[in-house]
Amino acid sequence: MDIIVIRHGIALEAEDAERLGLSDAERPLTPKGQRRTRAAGIGLRATLAGARIDDLVVSPLLRARQTADILAGYLDDPTIEEADVLAPPVDMQALDEFLHTHFGDRRLVLIGHEPDLATWVSWSLTRRRDRLMAFKKAGAAMLEFPGPPEGGTGTLRWLLTAEQLRALG
Repeated sequence: MDIIVIRHGIALEAEDAERLGLSDAERPLTPKGQRRTRAAGIGLRATLAGARIDDLVVSPLLRARQTADILAGYLDDPTIEEADVLAPPVDMQALDEFLHTHFGDRRLVLIGHEPDLATWVSWSLTRRRDRLMAFKKAGAAMLEFPGPPEGGTGTLRWLLTAEQLRALG
């Protein structure tokens, strides 16, 4: 099973959202975030070279959902599934258990937030909750699992920043 992990695109700053009366969950992507996410989507499509995505699983926060809506168009419009398990703070074992319900799917995309995504990737590689890496906005990684996702069983296949994805597009 392959899982592609993507951090949401550039969103309205928390302080600006607060001034507008928006909650953290309501923070939208900025126009720059939308443009850069589209460019990253082109690079992601090139990186995946036509490999089929079974589902996009996304945090319920607006900026993650908007990122999923943009990327879906570059990935042949897979089903988008909103999952509370990706809302901060993410419990690593709960996310693994959720992903077991998708076992049998060949390739999933998870779209969420930092530091939770980096912690889950680190957990998947080492079964430790130490954050060994970080995702920039619209950055992505692909992990491969020999069976259902379990902490310590993943293999990192690639890790790309949004800038690197844009260069590949």
